[in-house]
Amino acid sequence: MSIALGVLFMTLGAFVEVLDLTASALCSCLMAFVFIEIGAKYAIAVWLGTTILGAVFYTHSLVWVTFFLIFGIFPILKAYIEKTKRPFWIPLKLAFFAISATVMILVSELLLGIPFFGDTSNMPLFEENTWLFKLLVYIFLVAALYVYDIFMTVMIRLYFTNIRKRIQSLLK
Repeated sequence: MSIALGVLFMTLGAFVEVLDLTASALCSCLMAFVFIEIGAKYAIAVWLGTTILGAVFYTHSLVWVTFFLIFGIFPILKAYIEKTKRPFWIPLKLAFFAISATVMILVSELLLGIPFFGDTSNMPLFEENTWLFKLLVYIFLVAALYVYDIFMTVMIRLYFTNIRKRIQSLLK
């Protein structure tokens, strides 16, 4: 059921390309809930199953790539990173985001043939300095992923304080 719901979210991201990162973030909330309720082994199975089906159904979309490299695995890694001492949390998360963003850009451009940065010819400031544009996009991407980490923390707290109690009362 979790894999099917994850693929359903990916469908939204594959057909409405503006929502590909949003769809992957929704799938990651699902991953966090699976990790909390069932455990790491099942969360990894859901992550891999959702990724494989996403790759089969949406081969030429970035939605499954972003889920596989960043949004699907991060809730699992977040749990393990936050078991370390608190001063190491931010550097470990930023290192993960930087490495994942780099790999995602390389996979997008080299393997899938999807230009990650798009066309900069209509932007006068970046016409001759495409490296500046790419650097700024990369920095904003890593910063946005850090904001996503804060979003995940809020969603997990919301789950523990409100949603989990309601689900458990429905299952009794």
